[in-house]
Amino acid sequence: MLLAIDIGNTTTEIGLVGNIDSITSYKLSSERNKTVDDWMLDLFNIFQLLNVKDNITASIISSTVPILEDKIALAVKKILNIKPFILGSDIQVPIKNNYKKPEEVGIDRLLNGYAGLQLYKPPLIIVDLGTAITFDVVNKNGEYEGGAIFPGIQASVEALFSKTAKLPKVNLKEINKVVGKTTDESIKSGLFYGYISLIEGMIKKISYETGENYTIILTGGNGDLFKSKLNLICDKYLALKGMYYIYKNHL
Repeated sequence: MLLAIDIGNTTTEIGLVGNIDSITSYKLSSERNKTVDDWMLDLFNIFQLLNVKDNITASIISSTVPILEDKIALAVKKILNIKPFILGSDIQVPIKNNYKKPEEVGIDRLLNGYAGLQLYKPPLIIVDLGTAITFDVVNKNGEYEGGAIFPGIQASVEALFSKTAKLPKVNLKEINKVVGKTTDESIKSGLFYGYISLIEGMIKKISYETGENYTIILTGGNGDLFKSKLNLICDKYLALKGMYYIYKNHL
């Protein structure tokens, strides 16, 4: 079993991958002040809950938060006596990168592109609804082309409420009506349908600019919230699957 850990800016996903169709994951807060011992306790509790500690034979980590990467890698080594492979350090994501400055692309974006290629027919647009919303384009030759980055949903919510004293805080959820009849409904509609329009509009603009007919993949922490309205492929474990394929094919 592979322990695949995806360290993001807001959450860290602990994935236990038996094979591509057998994935269990838990999400933890990416708190910068947590110690190695804190992470050891978190991991130990997950392993104990699932009774999988003795089944884990390897580990791989993808991280956009360097300060957590070292702590979690050490925690894994102490608990399992396994040294995790670090993407971007021990092994590069095996996809050709056509960015003007390749070193600027986040490892998470390249990983999504690589994972998409293992599972779906290119060209691809991968929409990742995480801390930021990213649109990543993989061309028909399987090369990473670039994309677009937007503030994530939570960032937009926090910005709205920090600047508007009288607006109530809301919990975003799927809604069926665009025209809100209360302030609460109006905020939810603006966020929910505003992001749907953003996603649909960007897909159209990318497709028009490139002249390609893309396979569209939705992933990330908020993917499930929008999938019923967007009618796209939703693959919430895309990054974990990418790490599994890298381990299986390149390590």
